[in-house]
Amino acid sequence: MRQLPKRPKLSPLLERRLGEETLKITRSTSPKEEAETIYANSRAAAWFKPIIAALGKLSGMGARCMYCSGSESSDVEHYRPKSSFPEYAMTWKNYLWICTPCNRAKLNQFPIAADDSAILINPLDENVWRYFYIDEFGNLSPTWDVQRDDYCLRGIKTAEIIGLDRQALQEARRSRMDDLKEKVGDTIALVKANELTVSAAKSRVVKWRKQPFQPDVADYFLNGPGRKEQPFKALFSLLNAAT
Repeated sequence: MRQLPKRPKLSPLLERRLGEETLKITRSTSPKEEAETIYANSRAAAWFKPIIAALGKLSGMGARCMYCSGSESSDVEHYRPKSSFPEYAMTWKNYLWICTPCNRAKLNQFPIAADDSAILINPLDENVWRYFYIDEFGNLSPTWDVQRDDYCLRGIKTAEIIGLDRQALQEARRSRMDDLKEKVGDTIALVKANELTVSAAKSRVVKWRKQPFQPDVADYFLNGPGRKEQPFKALFSLLNAAT
């Protein structure tokens, strides 16, 4: 998971079309069946393609999965499953763009807390770094909830449901983290030795942020809370001091 751009508004034409399809579902005597049929037909229709394109753009370079960040996205995910919430089957704010393994893991799971709030984290509309951090081994781990005096429940449940601790993902995060730390260390040394300009070093940071390989690592350490950890803290202190 990573911090994604803010979800944009769709065109009035698309919003109207989604609203019309939603109305058909809510007025149906069998909303669940109607939702399945309408969504399946819409997903294959030309008018739905701009929605896929918008989701792909939000995913960034390589269209990495909005949940695991490790695989290329291919599936429209209904954050609130259409089997349980058919009224949201044709709602833009209910759509995510994820990979098939994450989609198969989630299926129709959508746990609700005692106060009726959603437990599953929405990676497109929430700040994921409130619930997760990347530890020294490259693991995506739940943050500590002071009020619960325990690890963050939403982080725990989201990781369990989606399978964010899959071995391949953990290994990829560790590899990207180690590689990024090495590159940052080299960049710091070159700047201090006057063998690399500050401008060139900043260009490197921009490049690292855009790389699609396990982008959650770059987001955490270059944009998020990980900026305060070494050697990233030293890098940004060096770059900021030169401006």
